[in-house]
Amino acid sequence: MISHIFSKTKPVNFLLLTFLLAVYILSFEGFIGIGSQDSRGFCAYLLQNIGFFLKGLALLVPVIFLIDFILKRNKLVLTHSYTLFYFVIFCGFFPAIFSHTDLLLAHFFVLLGLRRILSLKTKQRSRRKVFEACLWFLVASYFYDWTLLYLLVLVASLLIYDKNNPRYWGLILWAILVYAALLWGFVIRDNFSSFFNKQYLFNVQPQGFYAKMSLVIIGFFGISTLVLLWNYSRKASAKVASLGRKNSLAILTLTGFLGGLLYLFSPADNHSALVFSFFPLAFLWSNTTELLPKTWQKEVLMWSVLSAPLWGLIVYLVQN
Repeated sequence: MISHIFSKTKPVNFLLLTFLLAVYILSFEGFIGIGSQDSRGFCAYLLQNIGFFLKGLALLVPVIFLIDFILKRNKLVLTHSYTLFYFVIFCGFFPAIFSHTDLLLAHFFVLLGLRRILSLKTKQRSRRKVFEACLWFLVASYFYDWTLLYLLVLVASLLIYDKNNPRYWGLILWAILVYAALLWGFVIRDNFSSFFNKQYLFNVQPQGFYAKMSLVIIGFFGISTLVLLWNYSRKASAKVASLGRKNSLAILTLTGFLGGLLYLFSPADNHSALVFSFFPLAFLWSNTTELLPKTWQKEVLMWSVLSAPLWGLIVYLVQN
């Protein structure tokens, strides 16, 4: 049933996913909470929760449409919306992302840059795509400095798509200069020292890496790695394999790896920075679902994943 619903991309799918996302946000507010009712009174507390709910939807619903656009425009999937399904489920399984506006904004701009990178497989307006991808990643770094690592994805994409031309490297430099000019004119101005006391600190706490590697994280990335290996084995054994899809899978694999690094480098002591790995991992899981030969296998997989946030919430309530 559920595999049939999401086997096609229809308007009702977006409504269902938006409803599911709203349920996750409300569950996070109601059971985990965003703050306590203090001396400000009930009305102020209610307005705070309504604002939190609307902010979460406003930041994540456009991401769902953007991911769908990326997939369809670059022909990464046929007609299904499994990727969107898994992306929303991951948001529910790691609800700490709802409370970090800066990371959600950085994630949105990273997706805009990734959209331009994946479209490099066509030769039309390549120079413009390289410039825009670099600029979007730089804008994302304003909200979370470590997203500058996604410039490595841009460099790798130029090598993958055989665009090792000096003009493209010059465009990257030009995008950096444009971003620096915009930053100076609209943000820094006379606050140079105070700006760099708050931005682009690139804090790394190696002693915190071990604390971030909980059983949940190990299981999440461990199972996703198995899914990745299974995808690569199926692609390699296929009689006809699209070179464009192989290149896209390689880029998304690198993107997912960098998403894991951003989680380790994040100063936050929760799972909020995992949002950067959601899209590439959701794509891998959707590929797996698409390749399953039997409908009942798809049903078991999707219902199991759908129930994961509920079990996670139960475990949290039991422990607290």
